[in-house]
Amino acid sequence: MTALIKKITDRWSKTGVIEKEDEDIYEYGLELLLHTILNLAVILVSAVLVGKLPESLAMLAVIMPLQSYGGGYHAETHLRCFLIMYIGWWVVIFILPFVASVAAAIMACASVFIVYWLAPVPHMNVKMSAGQRLKMRKFVRLTVVIGTITSGVLTWGVSERIGIAMSMGLGVIALSMSAAHGKNVLAGKRL
Repeated sequence: MTALIKKITDRWSKTGVIEKEDEDIYEYGLELLLHTILNLAVILVSAVLVGKLPESLAMLAVIMPLQSYGGGYHAETHLRCFLIMYIGWWVVIFILPFVASVAAAIMACASVFIVYWLAPVPHMNVKMSAGQRLKMRKFVRLTVVIGTITSGVLTWGVSERIGIAMSMGLGVIALSMSAAHGKNVLAGKRL
C-alpha cells in the first residue's frame, strides 16, 4: 500500500499537481484516507454479516465526527488503530442487547459532560490556533448534544436498539477522549 501511495504522489509531483516538497504530506493524507476507508469497509461488511448494520451506522454517525474534531486516543500504527476500532466494535455489538435504555441514557448524558470538559483533546501532531480550537470545541459540543438528543428520541420513540447503539457510540468517544487525556497527563504534556 505504501509503495502504491508513493507512486501516486510521485506521479502527482512530476505532473505538477503537487509540489515535490509536499509529497510527504500527501502520502500521509492518502494513507490515512485509504486506511479509514478500509477500516469502515471491514466494519460495515461485518455489520451486514451479523445483521447489525443500522446499529453500526448509528454508532459511527456519532463516533466519526466527534473523534475527527474532538480528538481521542490515537494508536501508534494504522494496524493498532484498526484492531482497537474493530475489537471495540465487536465488544459494543456483543453487549448491545444487554444494555438497558436507562443505562444508555445515563451513558449518553455522562458523555456530554466528558466531551464538554475535554474536547478537543490536544495531540502533539495537531497544531491549532486558539481560534481553531474554539471553533472545534463549539462544533464538538453541538454534535454531542445533538447526538444525545437524537439517541434519546430514537431510544424512546423510533427504535430502541438504534438509539442505544448511538448512546454506546457516545460512550465510546467519551472513553477515547478520556484515554487520550490520561495519556497526555501521564506524559506530562502541555499541548
